[in-house]
Amino acid sequence: MIGSDYVLEAHNIYHTTEVDTGGCFNGGGQSALVLKGVHLTVHSGEVMAILGSKGSGKRALLDVIARRSDGSSRGQVLLNGAPLTKSLFQQRCGYVTHACDFIPGLTVSQTLHYTPTILGGYLKSSKVRQVLADLALSQVSHKKVENLNISEKRRLAIGIQLVRDPVMLLLDEPTQGLDPLSAYLLISILSNSAKKTGCGILLSLEKPRSDVFPFLDRALFLCLGGAVYSGGTRAMLEYFHGIGFPCPQLENPLMYYLCLSTVDRRHVIFNQQISITSWITILPLLLNSTVSVKVVIIRYADIITALTAFSTAITALLRVVFESRHVHCTIGTN
Repeated sequence: MIGSDYVLEAHNIYHTTEVDTGGCFNGGGQSALVLKGVHLTVHSGEVMAILGSKGSGKRALLDVIARRSDGSSRGQVLLNGAPLTKSLFQQRCGYVTHACDFIPGLTVSQTLHYTPTILGGYLKSSKVRQVLADLALSQVSHKKVENLNISEKRRLAIGIQLVRDPVMLLLDEPTQGLDPLSAYLLISILSNSAKKTGCGILLSLEKPRSDVFPFLDRALFLCLGGAVYSGGTRAMLEYFHGIGFPCPQLENPLMYYLCLSTVDRRHVIFNQQISITSWITILPLLLNSTVSVKVVIIRYADIITALTAFSTAITALLRVVFESRHVHCTIGTN
């Protein structure tokens, strides 16, 4: 149990690194700006999802926060107002990736018990039993790690971090490769753990299901490294409705706005010309009123390119609206 409230903040994060351009004759990656002025805030006991397609910058943002990213970064990452250094992150936070190797021959219980922590003796054993129960691993506690299924392995990897009592826990696409029931179980377990222990949780999702929406307190939508929305999930629907993009009934809000703000980096051609009719409509969009945004794609023979350009234009408008409102809110609170 965490004794006090913690706040993780990221302000104006920019990050440049090498990316795979996907070309056969390029010989390798090229330097690109993968994060562009991203902001986020996570409080103790909250679950925040970073949403975006491949190439949107989800993993890059987690790596920047965890101080393990390659390339150059600028901006501020703070924990309770203090700079979050690599040493501080290792002491107070945890990071669950897909590259978690267990020691063959050990059981689930032994794996958790041998995890280095400041606890020992009875307190350590009690903590291990509690984590096993919280992660629904008690029934397989005596099972060898090599005999676990993917869902159990994923929860064990989370348990290795939770037994250390982190104040913030980062997870890189924890539901990837899981069936719907296992994905639902995992997110619900993380939400319950956050509320029970006070640990703040920041996780990335590429294909969020509608049944996980109630477990999320905050959401950050990324597209090509920029934030389309960052804030509470309760305010999300009202926000998008207010700028002219209401979510249709019976639609999954997470997937609907994710699809709306998705651009596949592999299909983006930077020399394309996009004509957005009536630029004056952007002004009331930025200020307060709801408008109907019309986007016209010209001079495209390829339908995929046209759809990409359409998505690019919509995403650009959403990002401009979000960033402008974020600036106005920041100025208003100073």
